[in-house]
Formats: sequence, structure tokens, C-alpha cells
Amino acid sequence: MNRRIYLVRHGEIDCGEEKHYIGITDLPLNDKGRAQADRLKAYFSDIKIDKAYTSPLLRCVQTSEIILEGKTIEAIQVDELQEINLGKWEGKSFDYIKDRFPDQYKKRGMNIDCFIPPGGESFKQLQERVMPVFDEIIRSSDGNILIVAHAGVNRVIISKLMSFPLKDIMSLPQPYGCVNILFMDKTRQNWNYDTVL
Repeated sequence: MNRRIYLVRHGEIDCGEEKHYIGITDLPLNDKGRAQADRLKAYFSDIKIDKAYTSPLLRCVQTSEIILEGKTIEAIQVDELQEINLGKWEGKSFDYIKDRFPDQYKKRGMNIDCFIPPGGESFKQLQERVMPVFDEIIRSSDGNILIVAHAGVNRVIISKLMSFPLKDIMSLPQPYGCVNILFMDKTRQNWNYDTVL
């Protein structure tokens, strides 16, 4: 069987009732997030993981530690796997940005791949940050690899590998605690993926 790359989104975090822009803000897992990580641990219990990598943000580190409990490896923290930097929008609610900066809010909605929030980065820039390190991780091992990261990071990886338009990445579902399985086709020239959990 060909090797698998398991691209996991961290478990749930507390960020309030309203939707907020949470990128590099460093938040821990909440109780539901820890339960999701326990579910991931059960999922991976019989899967051999040869190498593991994680974003250094606490929610990913906690998720990876729970998944790898009882295994003989630890996740390597990789700075480039941090979530998108939303600059001055970090921690603000969608409604706050929409009310105070309606033009910017609208521009981001129309041009999500290239829009840069003040002091932050675009999804295009995120992809340019993430893909070189992802490629290096893939070259580092012939075995199964676990990567625990974020919705934005996972989406830009899948977008690049599947030649999916970056402007449409929000249509790629990445719920808390999901597992994306990446694998090469039989010719070993094209990537495929499946989302489980």
C-alpha cells in the first residue's frame, strides 16, 4: 500500500458565540476540542505514523500530543505551518470588521485569495509560505506522515495539490478535528485526497 499523508485540523477552540477572525492568535483546545482529539487518537490507534509535524500554535500542539499518546514518535513543530496571519483583524468579530471597515470586508469577500488585511497576509502568501515546507516534509520520509495544522493551511495545501482555484478555497470543508488523507495515484504523478471524520 502506498504511503499516506494525514493532514489533520486541530480540535475546537473557544472564540465566542460570534464568528471571529482567528489566525495566529494562540488559543488552547476547549473541552469539545480535547474530545475531538481523543477521537482522532482512536482513529490513528492502528495506523503506523512514521513522522509527525505540527504547527507550533497551542491548539495544534495539544491535538498532536493527544493523537500520538502511546506512539513512539513526537511531532516536530514547524513555524511555517502556523495559521494565516490576519494582522489587525486578529481576534475581531466578522461583524466588527464588516461594520467598521465595510470596503475592506467586501474586498476580501470578492478577492479572498489575494486580499491582505492590514498587517497580515493573503491566502496566496500563506500558500507561498506553506508549500515549500510541505514539499520538504514529503521528501523527508517514504512512510506515513501526520501533519496537524489549521483550516487555512490545510486548504492551501489541498488547493495546490489538486489544482483547485485558490479563490474558491472556502468551499473546501475543514471542520474541527477532520482528517484529510493525501495519496499519490498509481502513476505516482498526481495527488488524490479524501476527507474522513
